[in-house]
Amino acid sequence: MRRAARQSNGKGQLPQARLRSRVRGTLRKIKNRLGAGSRPALAQWTGALGGAPDASGLLTRDGDRVRIAAKSAAHVRAKLWDGLMPGKARHVEIAVEDWAPPMPHWSGRLGTLPGLLSYQVNLPREGGAAAVSVSLAEPLPLLRVVPALLAVLAPWHPLPAVVSADVAVDGNPVPWLYPDTSVLTLSPGLTEEGLRPYDVSVAGTADTAARPLGEPLVGSRFEIAPVGKPARVVVDAVSASPHGRLRHDPEQPIGSLRLAPTENGAWWELSGGGKVLSAGRIGDPLDGDQSAVLTALSGARLVDGAQVPASAQAAALAQLAMTGLVLSAPRLPADAASLLSGDLVKILSGELPDADADGLDWETRGVAQRREAMRSHATGFALPAATVGSYPSLSRPPSVTALLVTRRPDYLKQALAMMAAQTYPELDVIVGLHNCELPAAQREELESLPLPVRVVALPRELTFGEAIGATTALATGSLVTKVDDDDRYGPEHIWDLVLARHYSGAHVVGKGAEFVYLAPYDTTVRRTMGHEMYDEVVAGGTMLMSRGDLEAVGGWRPVARSIDRALLDRVLRDGGLVYRTHAMGFLYTRHNDGHTWDPGLDYFLQGEGRTWPGIPPYDEFAAPAA
Repeated sequence: MRRAARQSNGKGQLPQARLRSRVRGTLRKIKNRLGAGSRPALAQWTGALGGAPDASGLLTRDGDRVRIAAKSAAHVRAKLWDGLMPGKARHVEIAVEDWAPPMPHWSGRLGTLPGLLSYQVNLPREGGAAAVSVSLAEPLPLLRVVPALLAVLAPWHPLPAVVSADVAVDGNPVPWLYPDTSVLTLSPGLTEEGLRPYDVSVAGTADTAARPLGEPLVGSRFEIAPVGKPARVVVDAVSASPHGRLRHDPEQPIGSLRLAPTENGAWWELSGGGKVLSAGRIGDPLDGDQSAVLTALSGARLVDGAQVPASAQAAALAQLAMTGLVLSAPRLPADAASLLSGDLVKILSGELPDADADGLDWETRGVAQRREAMRSHATGFALPAATVGSYPSLSRPPSVTALLVTRRPDYLKQALAMMAAQTYPELDVIVGLHNCELPAAQREELESLPLPVRVVALPRELTFGEAIGATTALATGSLVTKVDDDDRYGPEHIWDLVLARHYSGAHVVGKGAEFVYLAPYDTTVRRTMGHEMYDEVVAGGTMLMSRGDLEAVGGWRPVARSIDRALLDRVLRDGGLVYRTHAMGFLYTRHNDGHTWDPGLDYFLQGEGRTWPGIPPYDEFAAPAA
């Protein structure tokens, strides 16, 4: 939501060089607009609605040898989810047509497989067809072998959990019980007499091939989970993420979204400029071509969908919303709306921003929409406590400890107020006082905030790296995130990081220093910086990773400066991935009080980024009330 802009308070003025840069930037934008007609238009989609029948026979078996062929690793993952990989095998091969590393020179790691005799990997340098195979001493269930092989082809890094149930399922797996956090133990026709003492046993879905169109479950790629009353549709966010989404471009077209029944399930279709741009079966993982079209559109209006089941309508909107494509569905039927969260329906019911609206109006709308879609409809997040018997951990987001090391106690009240205002439900804070003291009254005030806060004194002789390490050692969260005392964090900041960790599979996630508040000038600058991408750099005050991953690479380095860069180098050196999500809700702050990394204020005034007097007038950047 946009707030009224406030005027600069006169702390300072932008240098003349910066003003000249703004003029040059305006002239370049005019030039770009004049030349926009030469931009290549989106190509006509050449497929047929409904496509070919889904290849449930992608799995071929010859004795104890199994070969799985698919378009991409995401399609293999979808088949895992569908429960179309029964039985055991001793020799398993996965071959995909369309493979590309998330970062240059990256290759994944084969998961743990007992009795491994040999394995072979064939990954093309520039992307293309890829394959991985293993030979085992004894046959293992495919539902255990396939995830181990997929980890070579794509990031496969589930969120940490301190408690999780082993689940026995009678029938095909149920998607809302398959968020990667536990291995499903399947046995077709399982009877109570044959059950081992697992924590949970549930009835699975019927044979998906026998389900006629119109049933609640379509292809098992999304499911209506028994999430209280009413039920709620859930989909796989890992296969429908905002990866690759860029900032808003006013030249991007606005599309029309149609949902249609076919003999091959319910399909979505996006059109614009008098032609069909892309289409796909609802719930199927998005391929590279589909994602490219979604990224090239500003938004889309739902214009037709009444002919498909309510569950398919809801699943299509939830899935596409997770990609960040701004959607409008003001006339969504009540039965479809009932399967979506109330907050998501409220967002979708609004009209799209005007074509000439501020770009941030589009971006904040898209971020709010995908955030709500993921935490309410993604497997692993969509279920409230106690949905499955007495095992709330199946749906509970991982706990997060915020690490705040400071030598400036005067900054703590505002910093901790922003942490207390976070909407994330499992958050605590550890404050490390590095060579400074906190009066007893102020300590009591901080520790009385409506979130767990622990304040510890750190000796002066510790380097900054040792100080953050000592603070980390006290963390109780499964995930830890570094917080700087002078930066600004919106109320959804922690949620953004955890969601990015879920869909990216990266070892470290964070935001970029894209919005920079220059305190001496009371001005915010938006720098040109990519996001929703795997990269080597994120802002140190936003880094989030599991404590286990942190310790596995050796933890923080005991140095006085560049501790963030040193940690990222360790992660990358060990083959880990770093992911930078959107920058909304994070305001990197520069002042004259000293920084561990200080290139000077003029560094941030270079380029042609947009500026605001004071703080950008959006709720994403709003500070909690004093």
